[in-house]
Amino acid sequence: MTIAVVHKDSPEGRAAIVAAARESVGRSEELLVLHVLDDVNIGDTADTGDTEDDRAALRGEIQSALDAGGFSETKWDLRTTEHDGDPVTALVNLVHGAGVDLLIVGTRRMSPIGKFLLERPLQRLLLEVEAPILVVKEHLPAE
Repeated sequence: MTIAVVHKDSPEGRAAIVAAARESVGRSEELLVLHVLDDVNIGDTADTGDTEDDRAALRGEIQSALDAGGFSETKWDLRTTEHDGDPVTALVNLVHGAGVDLLIVGTRRMSPIGKFLLERPLQRLLLEVEAPILVVKEHLPAE
């Protein structure tokens, strides 16, 4: 089985990566980090140098989140794709192409009405991805 997590550089994205690492270690399964790149960032580069720098920075962000969550030794792989205006469809295609058995996504804390309405991208993921989805929230700082 493959555990996949959607990467986003945000508190909820980092919480999702830690939760995914916990799941993959607990189940002894592969951890796959999925990231959708903007076509604007990729299409404007004349050579692959900027793209490789971006991937290295992306890998650094992911490893930092794992280190902060206590999962620095967890093995993981990164898969990226570009989108041309619809990042959710690109992500759904990436999930289907990767053969994911469990998808983990992060979301911010919401009011009761926000929970009812959900975020539109998250709602689309829940409807369009066939694999089970675990939605996690970022941890609140201890007061």
